[in-house]
Amino acid sequence: MTATLKQNIQKGIREMLKKYTNCKADNIVCGYNNRVPLPDNNDYIIFTILNPFRDCTPVVTYSSNGLKSEQDYRVTVQIDFYGDLAFDRANAIMNIARTEFLCDFLKQYSIQPISCDEAKNLTGISGEMEYVERWSVDFEIDYQDAVIDNQDWFNTAELNILETEL
Repeated sequence: MTATLKQNIQKGIREMLKKYTNCKADNIVCGYNNRVPLPDNNDYIIFTILNPFRDCTPVVTYSSNGLKSEQDYRVTVQIDFYGDLAFDRANAIMNIARTEFLCDFLKQYSIQPISCDEAKNLTGISGEMEYVERWSVDFEIDYQDAVIDNQDWFNTAELNILETEL
């Protein structure tokens, strides 16, 4: 996954969460980042991009510029909702995961929703020994990546036919 592709997926997921969960932008955190403090009020969302896998055989096209291999991928995005609104926000994402308007919304980020599993209650104890409500969903998306191999081509060929005896 190229850096720009990963950034595009992260931006699309972040914008989706902002719009459809009404969570403040500062309280939506991409997982596996170093030195990112969590909000103090336990009202936040963490999303983590997990293991992309190839969804089909790559399609190779030829042009005057070279070869282009396009591959469809699926990736699971684990979304963890924390705080008093965690259950409602998880349900909102489950509700819209298979809708046409979410497809239209995510199209600008070159990703498409595929499915969303059922919300799981993962409520746990914080460092302050207090329960923190946590609900989690696995949101599956589809995206396409391409690799271009620039090659020199020729348009005409001159044949020198030699007759030989057998």
